Order: sequence, then C-alpha cells, then structure tokens
Amino acid sequence: MSLTPAERQDRFQAAFLGLAIGDALGFPLRGIPPASLSRLPGLAEDFAPRPRGKFAKGQFSDDTQLMLAAAESVIREGKVDGRSAAAHFAWLWQEGIILQPPKQLAEALQKLAQGTPWMSAGAPLGVKCHSVLSRAVVVGLFESKSRVRIRHDAGVLSVLTHKDPTCAAAAAAFAQAVALGLTTKEPLTPAAFCEELALSAAAHDKELAEELRHLPRLLTWDTARALGQLRKVSVPPSQLRGVDGLPPHVVPVLLTSLFATLKVPHDFRQAVELALRCGGEADVAAACTGALLGAHLGTAAIPARLRKHVLYAETLLDTADRLFQARQVRETLATALAQQNPHKRRR
Repeated sequence: MSLTPAERQDRFQAAFLGLAIGDALGFPLRGIPPASLSRLPGLAEDFAPRPRGKFAKGQFSDDTQLMLAAAESVIREGKVDGRSAAAHFAWLWQEGIILQPPKQLAEALQKLAQGTPWMSAGAPLGVKCHSVLSRAVVVGLFESKSRVRIRHDAGVLSVLTHKDPTCAAAAAAFAQAVALGLTTKEPLTPAAFCEELALSAAAHDKELAEELRHLPRLLTWDTARALGQLRKVSVPPSQLRGVDGLPPHVVPVLLTSLFATLKVPHDFRQAVELALRCGGEADVAAACTGALLGAHLGTAAIPARLRKHVLYAETLLDTADRLFQARQVRETLATALAQQNPHKRRR
C-alpha cells in the first residue's frame, strides 16, 4: 500500500530531523574512542548542554548544513543541478558558517568559492570521505520513484567535493535507502533492502555493491564482532593505524549506519546509540542512521525531547516541507503534460 501525501510529507520532515538529531548527538563525541564512550550512559537520551565547550545545545555540524544547502538548491531549481548546488555550497564557505568540515571537504568548498567549475573542484581519486552521505538524503526524498535519477543525482552532488566513484556509489546507496522509506508501508527483508541499495551503488562501484549484498549476513553475528569487521571494510591498513573507532572513510560509515538501522529497525534512540558507541567518526554514522529511521518510521518514532531541542528545528521542518512541495509541483506538472500528450507517452 502506498503512503498518502500527508504521510510522505511527514517522512520528509522525519528524515531531515533524524539526520540533524543524529548529527547533533554525535557532534560533541566525534573522535572519542569506543572504550571511553562505554563509560558514558544514555548517549542518545539528550543533547550535550555545551557541545565542544562553546556551542549551543542541539548544535549540528557540517553534515546537516550541507543537506540543507543541497535542499535549497533543489527547491530553487526543481531538480538537482550541479552549478546551483555548487553555488549554495560555496556560500557556506564564503560566509564562514560551515562548522568544522573535514580537510578535503574544506579544500573543495574553497575551490568552489574561488570559482573552480563544479565538476573540477572535488578531492581527487582515492579520497573516500563520508561527508558526501548527508546530502544524499535530499536525492532519496526528491527522486524516490526513480533509481536512475537517484544514481545520477547522487553522483552529481558527490563530485562537487569528491571525485572518487566510491563516494558516488555510497551516496547513491544511501539515497536509495532513504527512498525506500517513501515507496511502501511494508518493510523489505534485510536481503531485499540491501539488494536495492546494491543495484544503485553498482552504477558507480561494483565492489561496494557486493559489500552491501553481504551486509545482511552480519546481522546474525555478535554485534561487537560485526561492528569490528565493518570498520575495516575497504579501508587500507595504513588508514586504520592510530584510529580507534570508525575511520574517516565513507564505506565503514555507510555500512555501520545501515547495520544499526537493520539491527534495530523500530527504535530510533537505540539504533542511533548503537552507531554512536562505535566511536571515531560515529557522528556521521549516527546522523545517517537517524535519517534512515526517520524516513522509514516518520516523526512519531523520534523522541519528542530530541525533536524539540535540536537546534533550528523550525528551519529543518520548513526546508523539508518546501522540498516536499517542490516534488509535488514537479509531479503535478509531469502528470498534466502526460495527459496533454498521451501519444508521445505511449512511444
């Protein structure tokens, strides 16, 4: 059974809120090793009162900011447009408001702000940064009915800052995971869910597609053992040295967020906490987990305290609503054009 328009709009809101909440819960924990986190109770109960000692309660990071910037571009253009998205990303850098972006992301944003063409500014091949994931939420919501558009648009938003095809593949898979929350009320089995993601990722990186197909097997493992294995997938040993917890690599972050979502598919707080306790770059994994649970369960599944106290909640909801309206306008126009040209549609 399909979702009603009101239910779909609620999923838009919940995906935006879920990502921002996971991001804000993880922001003050970024880089902390798992052993230290084990001594902290209730990581997903409430936001830190003064994250990193100087920010307001409920503050999120660059991941949510990039999602909002991507959404504003799509709302304005009625589609994913590389030049427009680049301008919105560059504005964040020019205004000095993007919050603690990774080094390679900062360099790409600076290039965009300096006028480098949007297809040329990204970090080179081999840089597989997790920062591409959050903006894929917008693609998944806006293009949920078209895997072809998801593959293409995720690639466009990824290449703005990172040229490696694994980044595009991970973004496409994550966008597809978000999209599946809008297409049916009946949840897929983990194997069917991951197969859908693999099909989207395969257009950019077949190796990541195969890792996605193998993910459901890990659900039968001991959780600690499974998470320990996921943090190593596709990561060169040199990038794991001195890293305790999730490394700054898009594949382990994506797989960990998917694992948490599939392991605890009906409990927002527990799933986000599972991602947070991985340590390292767990803030991005928690943000992705929050977005997925929001897209699949709706706002009622997100604890009221977290919905109320995440910073700029009204802006998040307003942007989600305007993105939903932009999609509605496009669908209405497409239907009207199809009715005017029925013969062209048949061909």
